Parts: sequence; structure tokens; C-alpha cells
Amino acid sequence: MNKKPILQEFPAYLKLLTFAIIIFLSLIFIMMLGLIIAYPFWGTDILEKMTNIETFVNSDVIAFAKYFQIVSQFGIFIIPPILFAFLDGRNIGAYLKINFRPAIKTMILASCLIFAAVPLINFLAEINRQMKFPAFMSDIEQWMRTSEAKATQLTDAFLNVSTAGGFFINIFMIAVIPAIGEEFLFRGILQPLFHKWFRNVHFAVIFSAFIFSFIHIQFYGFLPRLFMGILLGYVFVLSGSLWIPILVHFVNNFTAVLISFVTNNNIKNTFETIGTGKSAILPVLLSISLTGIFIYLIYHNKRIRK
Repeated sequence: MNKKPILQEFPAYLKLLTFAIIIFLSLIFIMMLGLIIAYPFWGTDILEKMTNIETFVNSDVIAFAKYFQIVSQFGIFIIPPILFAFLDGRNIGAYLKINFRPAIKTMILASCLIFAAVPLINFLAEINRQMKFPAFMSDIEQWMRTSEAKATQLTDAFLNVSTAGGFFINIFMIAVIPAIGEEFLFRGILQPLFHKWFRNVHFAVIFSAFIFSFIHIQFYGFLPRLFMGILLGYVFVLSGSLWIPILVHFVNNFTAVLISFVTNNNIKNTFETIGTGKSAILPVLLSISLTGIFIYLIYHNKRIRK
């Protein structure tokens, strides 16, 4: 006779605490393992170099930073959700809702959804960039802007590639792993736990999206990322399959990597300006309408299949 999963009888708040502990221990273990593996290739002084942001002009340091980014993503986003799903449900695929392939039509609709939302996302990003704090919070604002500048510099260093090899590494690091791992964590684990705890699906979607945006520690991109998290959360609820938000997440990140790559190869990029500036109102209204339509079609397609 099979034993019950270890965490099955735990209340939701204890499951959340257990999950946080699993993430912490997994990250420590994977980072230590990653450093041991990296030592023969980069030596002991690489961590010292990384403490100075100016060293990101050095290709060797950038290569190590990408390697460590991938390692930490596995430690935070891939291993803990899989382990937790096993401890709480045994059947990992069923627990994370990845045990069946969604309909091709739903996948096409989901891919179109993210492009429909681009003007609205850009509009929210523009609003976010104009955020100002009162004078008494100037120190906090300065810290946030400094952190944002460093994060942007690191991202630019990652994306500054013009070769096919660099392009495919970026796809794996920025599109594939985050799409799978972040959806495992935020939509696959946290959102259902919040739903079970507070018994309100809308709160679960919004709160998990808030954490999803906050954890990136990029405050001047908080609003568009919050909207993305909410969009991904509702797509998961309405489709019933985690593969759909994974696909939406992947298409969004892949598009960013592709646009950066073609821009680095002297091809003009106007994608990020849609929905911004003085003439933003029409594209944004159209974006809101199309986004709503695609969300409804995803839900409607699920009902037809049932």
C-alpha cells in the first residue's frame, strides 16, 4: 500500500513555509556545487571580479555570470518545485498540471495573446519609469534607481551578442529556463497554495503575480511585470494547463532576446515603442480589447474540449 505524500495533511501556510525552506536549501546546495564545478575553469578570483559592475565588459566575467545565472535558476526555480510537488502529491506531472498536452488551438491563441498585450505592457512600463517619490523618500528612490541601473547594465551585458552561439545560450538562459522554472514556482506551486489558503482564486493570482514581480528587484519594471504575472495566472486558471503560461512566458522572453539580437546586428527595433508616447491611446485600447478577446477564446476553447 502506497504511503500518503509527506506534506499532504499540512495546512497551506505550513506548506508555504516548507517550500521556502526547500528553496533556501536547494539554492545553497546548487550554488556550492556550481562553484566547485566552476573552479577549474575560472579560478578563485572570479567572484571578486563580479563584485565590480564595470568588469562586465570582460567576456570571461560575462561567461561566468551567465553560467552562475543558469545554476541559480536551477537551484531556485526548477529543483524546489519538482521536489515539493513530489512531497505534496507524489505525481509531479499531475500536481503541476503538466501531465497532458494542451490543444494546438489553445497554444496558438496563447502565443497571439502576448503580442496583443505588447502595447499595454509598454504603456505600463512607460508609466513605471516616470515614478517619483516624495522628498523624504529620496534616499529610497536613489537606491532603487541605482539598483535598476546595475540590473540594466547586467542585462545589457548578457544580451550584447552577435553570434549564433551567444544567441542560443541567451535563449536557453533567458527564455527556456525562466519560462519553465518561474511558472513551476509561481503558477504551479505558489498560486494553488494561496488559493487553498485564502480560498479566493483572484487573490491567489494577484498575490503570486506581486511576488513574481517583486522578486526580480527591478522596481522601474514592476508594473509591466505585475501585469504579466496576472495575465499568466489567469491564463493558467482558464486553460487548466501549466504548459499555456509556460508557452506565453517563453514567447515573451524569446521575443525580447530576438529583438536584442537583431538590434545588435544593426536592424532597427520599433517593437518596444508601440503603446508609448503621445499617440499611445489607440494602440493601448486596441491592446486591451485584443487581450481580453484572446483570454476569452482560451477559456472558451477549454469549455468546448470538455
